[in-house]
Amino acid sequence: LANGPDTYQKKASNRLQIESLMDCVCSLVSDVRQTGAKPLVLDIGAGKALFTRAVYEALDREVSVVALDSRRPKNKQHKTGDRFYDPVCVKGGDMPYTRVVADVRYLAAKTLLPLRESKNGGTVAITKHLCGGATDGSIKALCKEPLETYVGACCFAPCCHQKIRKDQYCNIRYLESMGFCQTHIGLRGGVQDNDFGTFSKLISISKAAELRDWEYKKSTILELLGFARSAQLGRQARRLLEEGRIRYLQDHGFDAYLVRYCDESVTGDNLAIIAKKKGEAL
Repeated sequence: LANGPDTYQKKASNRLQIESLMDCVCSLVSDVRQTGAKPLVLDIGAGKALFTRAVYEALDREVSVVALDSRRPKNKQHKTGDRFYDPVCVKGGDMPYTRVVADVRYLAAKTLLPLRESKNGGTVAITKHLCGGATDGSIKALCKEPLETYVGACCFAPCCHQKIRKDQYCNIRYLESMGFCQTHIGLRGGVQDNDFGTFSKLISISKAAELRDWEYKKSTILELLGFARSAQLGRQARRLLEEGRIRYLQDHGFDAYLVRYCDESVTGDNLAIIAKKKGEAL
């Protein structure tokens, strides 16, 4: 991929993340093969598709790959050019590489045509740093028709937890069972829940090495807890949200767990959710 477009995705830290995640993805593809299903890798929110393309090449183009994203590639005549990593040429002996323009939450039957030979658990769904609630949308999509009959495993590396809205998160019920997100009637008579907003603020603080004077200057949390304690709680809040996502997958027929796929010095969002349909070969 050295000759691919020169975008921010090729920076050293991003490449390290991709290299680390590749081990997880290739292992899941091997697991799917052992079940007798025909593997296919579905990259949800592929964007410019550096991760998609890297997986395709790492598997020696012997596994079909689908780059799914809701935005269309730019026209080649566009002033910034076509800066995607999709291969220019797929040879006769290569398995298909397909770009699909669609939203994973609203898939039409024709959208799934590239996946048809990998039904019944052959599809390995992957994401890398989908922003905010997009990871939750993807998780929910895997657990219902039409995708649930295709996907046998997934590797999701989330990011930007502070941008998740409460109505997007996939497992509020889990947070409520842990004593969080209990609604109450506020002073003005409206229904309030401060916990999810507090999680977001703590997570934002946890992503900073240090705070400038103007940041969060009106934050009661910082006044009460200080920066170090707030940052620690922010990291724990991130872990709590990932646990809820894992429980959601477990409740919908997956064996799911969390892995630390790279060092925190590379990225603070260094956790990935690994899940396999129960009954699949491990």
